[in-house]
Amino acid sequence: MSLRKHFLNKLLVVLVALPGLAMAAPLYRMTWLPQDFTAAGLDGAGRVVGTAQGGAAVWSTGGTTYLASLLPGSEGLAINNGGSIVGRVGSDAFVYAGGAFSIFNVPPAYGTWATAINDAGQVAGFGAVGFSETYAFLYQSGAVTQLGSFGGTISVANAINASGHIAGFASRAGDGADWGDPRRTASVYRDGVQHDLGSLGGWFSEANDINDAGFVAGWSGLEDNFSERPFLFSPLDDRMIDLGTLGGVSGRANALNNAGLVVGLSGIGSVGGFDYHAFVYGADGGREGMLDLNALVGERGDWQLVNALDVNDAGQILVQACNGLGDCRAVRLDLVTAVPEPGTWAMLGTGLALLAWRARRRLHRMAPVLLIGPLAAPLVAAAAPATAPATAPATAPAEAAQAAPGLFRVTFIPAELNARAINGKGHVAGSNGAAAVWDGATVRDYAALAPGSSAAAINGHGHLAGAYVDAAHVFSPAGLRNAGRGVLVGFNSASGLNDSGAVSGNAAFGVGERGRGFVVANGITRIIPTFGGTWGGSAAINRHGAVTGTASVTGDAIPVPHYLAYVYRDQIMRSLGTLGGKNSSAFDINDAGDVVGVADTGIVIDGASYLWQPFLYSGGVMYGLGALGGFGYGVANGLNNAASVVGSSSADTPDGAASHAFLYERGAMRDLNALSAMPAGWTLVDATDINDARQILALACRLEDCQYVRLDPPPCDC
Repeated sequence: MSLRKHFLNKLLVVLVALPGLAMAAPLYRMTWLPQDFTAAGLDGAGRVVGTAQGGAAVWSTGGTTYLASLLPGSEGLAINNGGSIVGRVGSDAFVYAGGAFSIFNVPPAYGTWATAINDAGQVAGFGAVGFSETYAFLYQSGAVTQLGSFGGTISVANAINASGHIAGFASRAGDGADWGDPRRTASVYRDGVQHDLGSLGGWFSEANDINDAGFVAGWSGLEDNFSERPFLFSPLDDRMIDLGTLGGVSGRANALNNAGLVVGLSGIGSVGGFDYHAFVYGADGGREGMLDLNALVGERGDWQLVNALDVNDAGQILVQACNGLGDCRAVRLDLVTAVPEPGTWAMLGTGLALLAWRARRRLHRMAPVLLIGPLAAPLVAAAAPATAPATAPATAPAEAAQAAPGLFRVTFIPAELNARAINGKGHVAGSNGAAAVWDGATVRDYAALAPGSSAAAINGHGHLAGAYVDAAHVFSPAGLRNAGRGVLVGFNSASGLNDSGAVSGNAAFGVGERGRGFVVANGITRIIPTFGGTWGGSAAINRHGAVTGTASVTGDAIPVPHYLAYVYRDQIMRSLGTLGGKNSSAFDINDAGDVVGVADTGIVIDGASYLWQPFLYSGGVMYGLGALGGFGYGVANGLNNAASVVGSSSADTPDGAASHAFLYERGAMRDLNALSAMPAGWTLVDATDINDARQILALACRLEDCQYVRLDPPPCDC
C-alpha cells in the first residue's frame, strides 16, 4: 500500500468517528420541498421532478411548475438537465419536452414506465407484458429497442447515461424456484449487448444508476441471501465494491454523480422494522467511505433522513425525511458554501474534499472527459356479511340517528360508497366507481384522475391506497403514486397504508391463482415469503412497517388447505399459530404489534366442519375471543391502539343464529346492536374497522337492504 493511500484510509477511519462528535457547523443545509410534493429525481441545477397537485411537477427554489392541467394523473419519474421529464400516466409512458407531451406504450405491454432520460433525449424504461414478464427498452426518435435479458423473462431499465448506456437488471433462464421473487442480476446495456454485472454472492442484484464514466450504483444480496449491500461497480476493475452499511444488515445505493459520490439508504443496526438512514459514500472503494447524512446536516428537530434518492454533480442530494409521528417529506440537501469555524467541521470538510480528489483521479484514468386485492384463497367458513348495494334503500335514514345516553351514534354513509376502512379523523375510504373518501359530510373521489380505481386503506393524512390499472396506487391531493412498480409478478393492489407512506399489498396471477403479499417502505419493495406453500397475502401495515396477513404452509392444497396468520417485519417472518386447529388468517395490526383475525379451534361441529373463532394476538399469545352465541362462529376484522377489537359473530336471535357486529374490550365481547342507537328494523351484521377515537365502521342491514354506517362513541362508555 502506498504512503498516500495509507494516509487517506486512516483519514477516512477518523471521518467515520466524527459524526459522533460535536461538529462546529453542518456540511449541508436542508431545503424543504412543498408538503404535497412526491419527489423522484434531481437535475444538475437542483430542480426536482415528482408529482404534485394531481400530476407531474417540477420544483425549484423559484417555484413549482404543475403539469396536471396538461396531463392529469401523470407521475414524474426523471428529469434531464434540459428540463425534459419522463414518467407514467395511466398504463402509458410519457415524455415532456419543449412544452409538449408525447405519450407512448410499448406493445405488447399492458403497462409501460419511462424511468430515465439523458440530455440527448434518449429514454429508458420497461414494459410489463404479463405474469412475471417485463422487458427493458430504449426509446429514441419514436423507435423502441428491446434490451433483452439473460435467458429469463424479466429485464428492467432504471437509468441512462450520456452515452446511452442503460443500467438495470435482468433475470436468468429459469429465474430460480421462487416465482414471486425471481432471481435477477444487475446489468448494463451498451453497444447492443446486455452485460451481466454479477453480484456480491447472492441470488439478487439490481443496478439503480450509472454515471457518464460507466460506474454503476445499486444493491446486491450476499451469500446468505438475507443480507443486502449497496454496491459501486467499477468498469475499470470489472467488479462490484461492497459499500458496507451503517450498522444494519441491509442497504441500497440509489444514485451516484460524475465525481463518484454515491447516495442511498442503510440499516442502522436496530432489530426489525424499516429502520434506515440516508447515507453518502465518498467513492473510496471501502466501507470506511460511508457516512450517515443525519450527522452532516444542521438542525433537524424530530426529523430523520431515511433515504437518499438522488445526487447531482453540484453535490446536492435529494432525500426523504420522516419524523416521529410518521410524517414524511422530500428535502434537498445543499452544500454549505461559507467556511465555518475550524475544528471538527474543518477536518470533515477537508476529508471529504480529499475523497472527491481521490475519486476524480480514479475517474480521470478511466474517462477522458467528465462534465457533470385480497387473494382468492380459502380463508373463513363463517357466515359472510352482505355487500353494500349500488343504491340506497328507499327508506334509509338520511340523517344521523340520535343516540340515547351511553349509546353509539349512527351515521349512514352515502350508499354509493363501498366502504373499506376508517382513519383517526373518522374519514372513510372506499370506492364509488373510483377510489373515494367520505369526510363525514361529502364524498370526494378520484374518478377524474383514476377512473375505475378502488381504495382499501386510508392513513391519518387522508391518503388512500388501493388499485388502479392493475397496480397498487396511493391516491392523495398531490396526485397518484404507483406503489406496485417494483412488484415483478402479475397484477397487484394495495391492502394497507401508514402515515409515512409505506404500503402493503397483494400480487396475483389471476383470480383463484397463486398470489403473494408485498410491502413497499422507504423506497424498498419486498415480496413477503410464505411458510413453504404457493400463496400468501397481506392485510394491513402498522406505523413501524410491520405487515400482517396469511401465508400457506408446505403441503397446502385445495382439498386439505394449510395456512397461517403471520407478522412480517423487514425480512423477518413470524407465524402466529392457531387456536388449536390447523389454519388461521390475520386481518389487522396495531402499532404495538397486536393482531386480529380468525383461527381454527380444532373443534368439530356436526361431525363435518371445524369451529372458527375470532382471535387477538398480543404479547406472543393468540387468545380466542369467544362468540356472542349461536354456534360460536366469528371473525375479528379490526383493532385500534387500545386493542379494542371489532368484527362479526354468530348471535342468538328469536329467528335463530344470525351474524351480529361485536365490540371486544376489557376481556368481554358485546353486541354492537345493544350499544348503538340503530333505527328500527336495522341490524349491525358486521364491524370492519375501528380507530383510536373508538369510531367504528360497520355494515347495517334491513331485510335485503344493506348500507355502511359510522358509529360514533358516547362521551363515556355507560
